[in-house]
Amino acid sequence: MYNKLNQLRKLRNVFLLMWFIPLTFWGNGCKPPPPEPTQSTVIEDAEMFLAINNLGSSTISSFEFQQFLDKIPQEYAGNRLFLVRIDELPLGNPYSGLDQWDLALENGMIKGLLTTNYKIAEKLDFVAPRDPGEFIGTSPDEGFYMHGIDLEDHNKIKQDYKAPLLLEYQVIEFSEQDNSVIVYFRMVDLDSLLILSSTVVKVGDFVDRLSEVDIKEYDRTYTAIVNSDLLESDLLSSLHRVAILDMDILNISGGYKTAPSKKLLAIENGLISGIINHVAYNEKNPFLKEKSTGFKLKFPAVYKNIVFNTNPILYEEWSEFTEATGCTELILYRYLKDEGLYLRFVDAAKNGEIFFSNVIPFNDTEDIGVFKNHNSVAEKFGSTFSFDLLSGKKLMILDGDKHPVESENYAAIRNRFGKMHFAIEEGFITSMLRQSEAYSFTLYEKLKTLYLKRPWMYDTKVFNLNPLYLDDWKQLQSFGVEMLLVYNNLIPYEDLTPDIEEYTTVAMSYRLIDLITGDVVFSNQFSNLVGEISNLDDADSDGDGVGDNGDLYPDDPNESADSDGDGVDDNADAFPDDPSKWE
Repeated sequence: MYNKLNQLRKLRNVFLLMWFIPLTFWGNGCKPPPPEPTQSTVIEDAEMFLAINNLGSSTISSFEFQQFLDKIPQEYAGNRLFLVRIDELPLGNPYSGLDQWDLALENGMIKGLLTTNYKIAEKLDFVAPRDPGEFIGTSPDEGFYMHGIDLEDHNKIKQDYKAPLLLEYQVIEFSEQDNSVIVYFRMVDLDSLLILSSTVVKVGDFVDRLSEVDIKEYDRTYTAIVNSDLLESDLLSSLHRVAILDMDILNISGGYKTAPSKKLLAIENGLISGIINHVAYNEKNPFLKEKSTGFKLKFPAVYKNIVFNTNPILYEEWSEFTEATGCTELILYRYLKDEGLYLRFVDAAKNGEIFFSNVIPFNDTEDIGVFKNHNSVAEKFGSTFSFDLLSGKKLMILDGDKHPVESENYAAIRNRFGKMHFAIEEGFITSMLRQSEAYSFTLYEKLKTLYLKRPWMYDTKVFNLNPLYLDDWKQLQSFGVEMLLVYNNLIPYEDLTPDIEEYTTVAMSYRLIDLITGDVVFSNQFSNLVGEISNLDDADSDGDGVGDNGDLYPDDPNESADSDGDGVDDNADAFPDDPSKWE
């Protein structure tokens, strides 16, 4: 009996041990060892690896990549390049989930690149992703989409690998099962960080199944920019070293409303590709530059007391910006999902002169009001203002926005400002730039911290003071301007939504101040209200930019003055200042 009980105890212990061992593995977070691969899975994996290798090679042999190579200046032909996967490194995110299929994809790219006119450096060691702490969570913050490779390793790539070119790629979407991939490519000159070429390649039999949102935003942005007739060759050929910066609502809060993401990377990539592939772009003169250092943003607290729509870059002088970044111009953009892009070009080498401003709509959306109001302001201001007053002058724009009577609430209200408030001021900018060349005046970006009066400063003073916190106008002249346009927006867009009819209404008053004398030299108003009479005081019947009250020929868009009073208009008068001669 004892022996039988002992045998039963041994069987029980064996049974418990059989359960205890796997439970111990699982309890420690370990999985049981994987099953041994069968002959069929080994062959299938090998076949898939080779297929993906060919897929990578196909990205290089694609028509889009061949066009990409054609955009690179001929002087770089035959050079050695360093291929590096970027993915989300510009967002501060490390590589994630890479496996043998990613290896097969890059190996295929290398195989394809060997058929081009470039040498390919084998990566041995030393080159690392950039430390995110250099551009993420810094104080002050850095602008969005910074260069993702360790800056000190650039010299190792150039000297140790003898590679002056960096070929970056981001895998936007990849399905090894469908053998399809979408990849963004960018070629960069490591000496200057100039972007030489930029494109997206889509390959694979089932690439249409890759319905990634990011690529759709790239396509929308690229299509809008590459097809825009606003980017003329004279404009693009004037650029030298240009950085692109997402404004978002930085000009209000000091932070991005839309958090940096793969989607925003795709939008900026689409903008860059659209410019480089635009018919007006000259590949012999690359000018777009990767952001690496120096793109410091103003502290959020600053925006509580400074004028609206001040440039988000931290510096007080544009010369500081050019020295810190190596950029001479800045393209500021704002992405509006339901409408398109707003672009503004600023010449940092010319003290912040604005030389382009306009909206570029997407071709798959309807105008919900923002672009409509921008264009309405641009048109109506242009027809109610006498641009001859600005001849040879330097100008800045300021949102007064009823500040003398609402100063206590202004800061709180402005925190609720949004895309429509930007569109209004940017409509003024666009309108002015349309006439700036004809009347030889220049418009400047607000960079310095130009402060507004505090509420208590109005209490014991006369009514309707200018909102700027200045002792005299000479302080503003130190900003490099001679004229100030102050406008008052009469529509509270912060309380409206696109489904409300008033959302697409504009109503403005404005005045022009000569900073040399301190005099108000012009004042008017306009709106698109039904039955408006506001712009009749100084209409511009012929649309030449000179109001009828100051236009000697109000129905002739080619003439507006007869300076010598000889009865022959200036444009037809060979001697416009001599009344005794005109031929």
